[in-house]
Amino acid sequence: MVEIKYKGLSEEQVVESRAKFGENVLTPPVRKPWWRLLLEKFNDPIIRILTIAAVIAIAVGAVNGHYLEGVGIIVAIFLATFMSFINEYRAGKEFDILNQVNEENPVKVIRNGGVTSIPKKDVVVGDIVIVDRGDEIPSDGVLLESVSLSVNESSLTGEPIAQKSYDSSLDQGNNTYPINRVYKGTAVVEGHGIYETTSVGDSTEIGKTARESTLQVDIQTPLTKQLNRLSDFIGSIAFLLAILIFVLLVVADVAKGTSGLSSNQQFILVSLVVAAVVALMKFWLPSLNFLVKAFGAKRGIPDIFAKPKINSYLLSFLLGLAVVVVAIPIAFAKGIDLADSANWFSVDFISKLLNYFMVSMTLIVVAVPEGLAMSVTLSLAYSMRKMTADNNLVRKLQATETMGAVTVVCTDKTGTLTQNRMAVLESSFSAVDDISENSLNAELIKYSMAVNSTAHLDFTEKSPAVIGNPTDAALLLWLNNQGINYQSIRNDFTIEQQLPFSSEKKYMLTVGKAGSLNKRILLVKGAPEVVISMCEVDDILQAKLTGLLESYQQKSLRTIAFAYRFLDHEVVNENEKPSNLNFIGVVGIADPVRLDAAEAVAQCHRAGVDVKMLTGDNIVTATSIGKQVNILSGNAEANVISGPDFEALSEDEARRMANQLKIMYRARPSDKMRLVRLLQENGQVVAVTGDGTNDAPSLNRADVGLAMGSGTQVAKEASDIILLDDSFSSIVNAIRWGRTLYGNIQKFLFFQLTINLLAVVIVLTGPFTGITLPLTVTQMLWVNLIMDTFAALALATEQPHAGVLNKPPRSPKEFIVTPSIFKGILLASASFLIILLGMLIFFGRDGNVSSYELTLFFNLFVMLQFWNLFNSRSLGDYSSALKGLFHNKGFITIAFVILLGQVVIIQWGGEIFRTVPLSLSDWVKIFVASSLVLWIPEAYRFFKRISLKKVR
Repeated sequence: MVEIKYKGLSEEQVVESRAKFGENVLTPPVRKPWWRLLLEKFNDPIIRILTIAAVIAIAVGAVNGHYLEGVGIIVAIFLATFMSFINEYRAGKEFDILNQVNEENPVKVIRNGGVTSIPKKDVVVGDIVIVDRGDEIPSDGVLLESVSLSVNESSLTGEPIAQKSYDSSLDQGNNTYPINRVYKGTAVVEGHGIYETTSVGDSTEIGKTARESTLQVDIQTPLTKQLNRLSDFIGSIAFLLAILIFVLLVVADVAKGTSGLSSNQQFILVSLVVAAVVALMKFWLPSLNFLVKAFGAKRGIPDIFAKPKINSYLLSFLLGLAVVVVAIPIAFAKGIDLADSANWFSVDFISKLLNYFMVSMTLIVVAVPEGLAMSVTLSLAYSMRKMTADNNLVRKLQATETMGAVTVVCTDKTGTLTQNRMAVLESSFSAVDDISENSLNAELIKYSMAVNSTAHLDFTEKSPAVIGNPTDAALLLWLNNQGINYQSIRNDFTIEQQLPFSSEKKYMLTVGKAGSLNKRILLVKGAPEVVISMCEVDDILQAKLTGLLESYQQKSLRTIAFAYRFLDHEVVNENEKPSNLNFIGVVGIADPVRLDAAEAVAQCHRAGVDVKMLTGDNIVTATSIGKQVNILSGNAEANVISGPDFEALSEDEARRMANQLKIMYRARPSDKMRLVRLLQENGQVVAVTGDGTNDAPSLNRADVGLAMGSGTQVAKEASDIILLDDSFSSIVNAIRWGRTLYGNIQKFLFFQLTINLLAVVIVLTGPFTGITLPLTVTQMLWVNLIMDTFAALALATEQPHAGVLNKPPRSPKEFIVTPSIFKGILLASASFLIILLGMLIFFGRDGNVSSYELTLFFNLFVMLQFWNLFNSRSLGDYSSALKGLFHNKGFITIAFVILLGQVVIIQWGGEIFRTVPLSLSDWVKIFVASSLVLWIPEAYRFFKRISLKKVR
């Protein structure tokens, strides 16, 4: 058992403390209850208007017994709205994982006399916590030890850098946030420390003052904003078309003489229609203005509602009322007696007007693709859940879609391309044959490995578990395998100064007093060329070391050198490079390449994604690993450069080098940052991996920052996605899901916009075929339910297909409705329109269309969309629409629900849906005939696949 200075809590004490002081979690903000979220779904003014109109229709229809359709409209509105609420509520539950993840971050604590790692939420009052550079402080506490400890307290106090010390006598009167106290939610910038927890959860300072700091999910991604703009554009057109259709239906009714209105009634009708249009100006004027600007006009139509002195809706109503006021004297001048009931409308005509109005409003509901937002939400939630299962923890939702457009991945080597299971395989120490001996050199080696380190070993299991830096831990494991207690050596050493390893300096430094030697020592370990440059080395030793290092590097070993110098009373300047050191020795550490790394890199290449390796290792090790994982092929050493050499390039030279570069060795965070910037300036979409505090700027700068699960909390906070297993294969999975997410939304758009366009044209052209209302309000609401809810559910959960990684990335500037998708929408809509309009013209040839014929028309309309839903699955490639169908049980279930719902509506919809039951023969004919919508494109895709195979 490793002896340790602090014993920490026992398991019994942990249970007692948790029972007394609670868990280390902040109470989440109060959420809106589900019923309030449901009511908010009715905030859409169009839904409100349609509901009010339906209620009026029921009241008016009750006079002549025709009220069932109005009831059906209200039921359909509530059903569609409730389904929409259920889907979004479920998606919101998926996103709750983002609020919980932060509580699972590992924390180093001392319990039962040993160092171990626990989730942050499990820290209790009394726990002894160890924090290092880059760690988030998990709880409030009092420092027991500290070495050069600096903490970023800006999240709590506004102080970016606060110096901390266990020595409270150094405090300069800061009683609010004493120098010897640390606080939950702050981050260690430099140094390390050990503290005892005094407060957890809501009792901490941040729990008292910043409960709202709990992470909240904002699903307004760039793609969502793009789709919202598309919805606004379509909605604006739909709103203006709805007004046009209403006027057209009324005019057509009057012109055909079927309205039975006298000239006096026609004047009143025109006046009321004009007044209604003016009263609704608050709704259609912004739409018209939006369209004018969307088509490139620099100035829109003056908006009288922009800064009204009274409520804008009231102003709009008053303007409509003004039209009525003006029309009244004109009516008297024309000799119209407004008090005479004969000059007003019959109940039947009012019902007809209401029906026309509801058809117009319903057209807006159908035409506006409200399902787009739901589709994005569902797709994001589904993709995020699947990505988490593939070890990609999504922190920022826009990263999910951006990964699908990534063109370059800048990856670390250690842990990402390699297994991060480091072990010392080779060692060479001057004048030491057996490290277990008590010679001076042997003692210096032990101090160099045990003290000049920030790692720990957890001995709670049979095999020691690594906590902290894997390279440091490999040295501790090597000591342990030699039977040496590293903690005893630490306990014998009093640390005065410590400068952690950084990729800029390439070395770590510790100053302190060794008890067994009774001397102050400066210990240094790091990259051999850096450490050797600090030492007094003769030519013979230099030649020996050069050969030794080359032999290690040829074996792809990471090399670490050690040196020391005894000190008197001098203070080491941490900003100056040490000199006049005595060389101790060097070790070679193996880190095997991940078995799946080469294939994962090859997959990236097939997907058109370039992979660049940025490592702190030397050129020999870097190129050896690069060749093993397919990043470097043949004699491509011209694409290899060191960090310092890259820094020395001019901007133009570096910009040219950025695209062709494959490996950067001895890379520093500043080199990584510059490379990312230049790649982005070259038009690349860049994903970057990082695990250290110094990687935070490049993780922030990248289009997608990928932090290692084993990395520092600072790196994780700067990232967009956390690779839980640190593996490069997880990056490939993220690209696959990013492309699938985008593709699924495109499939939904293809399906929905086809129906949007078709429904608008059918309703608009219906009166010219002799059929005033080819589709009723309830029928259109059913179609809308299929589009917005069922289709979103079916297509959002499509799995990645094999070809998703066999094509180049999309351009991030590409509009989601690509020219090919737009052509597909036009082709499908035109094909369906020809069939359906032909059917209407044929039915209306004698001027009398039966309910049976209108039922056939409605059934064919829906069944065409039913089969087109299957077609949507193959959008983007030439694979069969039926491929992998049975692996998506959700799609099959939804297709069955749509078909079952259609059967119920047709056979038993009656007056509510204006349908009559069809015979089995009718069903078979429509089912088979409409299925040609699937089989004809399937045949085309089949022959296209054959032709592509011949080309290959």
